[in-house]
Amino acid sequence: MSLNLNSKLWYQRPARAFKEALPLGNGHMGAMVYGSCPGERISLNSDTLWSGVPGVKEVPVAAGQLSGVRSLIFSRKYHEAEKLMEQDMLGCWNESYMPLGTLHISYNDVADFTEYRRELDLETAIASASFQAHGRLISSEVFISYPANVMAVRIVSRSAQKLNLTVGLESRLQCKVEEKGEDGLVLYGNAPSHVEPNYVSSRNPVVYDPESPGMRFHIHLKAAVDHGKVSTKEGKITIENASGVLLLLSTANGYRGYDSPLEVNDRVLESCCRERITASEKKGYLVLKEEHIADHRSLYGRVGLQLGDEERAMLPTDERIRRFKRGERDNGLFSLLFNYGRYLLTASSREGSQPANLQGIWNEDMRPAWSSNWTTNINVEMNYWPAGVCNLSDCEAPLIDMVRELKDSGVKTAELTNHCRGFAVNHNVDIWRQTAPVSGLAKYAYWPMAGVWLCANLYEHYRFTRDSEYLIETCYPVMKSAAQFCLDWLVEGEDGKLHTCPSTSPENSFFDSEGRPCSVSYSSTMDMALIKELFGNIIEANERFHMDDGFTEVLAQKLPLLPGFKIGRYGQLQEWIEDFREVDAGHRHFAPVVAFHPFALINQKDTPGLVQAVKRLIDRRLENSSGHIGWNCAWLIGIFARLRESGKAYDYCRQFITHAMYDNLFGLHPPLGETEGELEVFQIDGNLGAVAGIAEMLLQSHLDEILLLPALPEEWDKGSVTGLKARGGFEVNMEWSSGKLVLAKIKPLETCRVKVRYRETSIEFDAEAGIWYEVAGNRDSLTQSGRNASFL
Repeated sequence: MSLNLNSKLWYQRPARAFKEALPLGNGHMGAMVYGSCPGERISLNSDTLWSGVPGVKEVPVAAGQLSGVRSLIFSRKYHEAEKLMEQDMLGCWNESYMPLGTLHISYNDVADFTEYRRELDLETAIASASFQAHGRLISSEVFISYPANVMAVRIVSRSAQKLNLTVGLESRLQCKVEEKGEDGLVLYGNAPSHVEPNYVSSRNPVVYDPESPGMRFHIHLKAAVDHGKVSTKEGKITIENASGVLLLLSTANGYRGYDSPLEVNDRVLESCCRERITASEKKGYLVLKEEHIADHRSLYGRVGLQLGDEERAMLPTDERIRRFKRGERDNGLFSLLFNYGRYLLTASSREGSQPANLQGIWNEDMRPAWSSNWTTNINVEMNYWPAGVCNLSDCEAPLIDMVRELKDSGVKTAELTNHCRGFAVNHNVDIWRQTAPVSGLAKYAYWPMAGVWLCANLYEHYRFTRDSEYLIETCYPVMKSAAQFCLDWLVEGEDGKLHTCPSTSPENSFFDSEGRPCSVSYSSTMDMALIKELFGNIIEANERFHMDDGFTEVLAQKLPLLPGFKIGRYGQLQEWIEDFREVDAGHRHFAPVVAFHPFALINQKDTPGLVQAVKRLIDRRLENSSGHIGWNCAWLIGIFARLRESGKAYDYCRQFITHAMYDNLFGLHPPLGETEGELEVFQIDGNLGAVAGIAEMLLQSHLDEILLLPALPEEWDKGSVTGLKARGGFEVNMEWSSGKLVLAKIKPLETCRVKVRYRETSIEFDAEAGIWYEVAGNRDSLTQSGRNASFL
């Protein structure tokens, strides 16, 4: 039973396409439930099922090549340097995330149906469907259990007339299906040895190489019935005269680590699947379901947002969206979007799984857009922006694990392509932890700063959790290695400053002095922001724990030698070291503003002039048609919230729903017009970035103070939120009415002094760990009114 009306998506017809289906996941396994009738379709994914094999090819770059490119750049021969880089300094395409297969369920005696309803309950992570057919009510439930690591499908006929079903498995990959008698069906398959990215023209884009076979995988499906009969025939399961059916599905593949040989023994994979299904059978459906719900709610249930308009939840979700696009008020739809994004993170990123990729964990394509990889120049980082503030730091475990692996694999890249210590990661990462530049164009492929940015995500995890053991043993070694890379990568220029060279501002281009499009220069604003953030975080951590004073002193000496942020001819924050004319003044990336958001190097308190320059840069982007790509629109919510422009933050929340979202609430990435055959696609970073942006409107904590309702729009005049987290380890609940704070409750993880700000007033008080403190709003001011009291 859902507790929050804006925690359900529901519809009155089956899904007709991926963008209408409903997602389930436990981090390891993903499913898209169509609710089709009379033939249900559930597409399946496994987080580690990728094309390719272990072992990433590095393309070494000679020291002379690098110094030659640097010489051209410092001579302002940017075009010539870029062509030389694209000729000699790029590498191989990475691999692609594969579709696992599809579960088909046919209702053999159903032709027509009425009173149809399908839904996804975000609070239970269960997709359900029901319909009337020939005088009987048929209902189904589907969930993927994290504790059991199986998918369960329960179908019931609530009448005397029984169920007659045919159930089968298929995959677009090389495979065969075998009948196993009482054990059901097993699909045996192989992933391709290589898949070319969808934007690469190729006569043979999907390669199965018998000399180097791709990953083995299994899907095991077993059926049990209430009464009735189960049999296997012609590669399918047949169910006759059953009042209820339980399908259990498990999957396993040969991935054993990015640098370990693939498991090729089918018996090992088959045993893994069978053990999970046997254990689940012994528990029974009700226990399996209860354990699943309890596990899911332990994460999802930590945060609640109420913005009103609860009655709108009685409308089908697609109808709500249509009415909203026509201009009708529906604050509950923002709550639903916020809840959905938190749900997607819990479904696609759990301890022991891979991190959420470009599509989270859901993909049906053999050549998914951008390989459905981890794109580290914005998308991966954005995926985890909501984790801390939305009390889901547990879901960052897969990202932390991946960055630790990238630290190890990226040592070779730093050494062979950059001639540096430490580790380097470029803009695309796959399951095999490719860290070197991919093929293609320098404007996206050559960007060795991803490891530096990912370290900021790792340090944010500490800021929210205050886990000192994690900081010392896990986070700090990775940050130090990234900083060692930066120290070696920086070179002194004629101005006496330390520069990154070559340098790009991800995927953007400028005109050189001869009017030629270029992307390569030195010391882009984003490079400088990332290095300053990394060095500053290491210094901050060392001030508390004194882990490495000597190394910290080196960083402190280098920081003043980094170029400062500049303001360009339009009053905008400059993107490059020179005030170049942009090729695309409305470019989708907002790379220069990372110093302002998500970082706080540029902020209202210390650098108000640069804040205005950030605003001018964003205004220029929007004047030239940026802002309707899912992740790009989501970032704008956060940027305007940080600017405390509540009206514009709200506008981009609204634009996300009206222009950048499908009917199943998946974030939409439209064609960019840069390569042939582009289609609009789902990208999860839009959803997760929107969640972070909405949270930023309600709570900020980046300047050693807790800022309450900093960008509350007038449209959200009444509401409440519970369970948000502030940096420093504070849990925060709030209630507001008539656009003003009524009451906030704050609980620290550690005994400390708390500074709380609301509008133009602030208070400070000492707080004990684990105790709730009330802060009452009084018009535009604050009063610390008590401790350990109930939230009103």
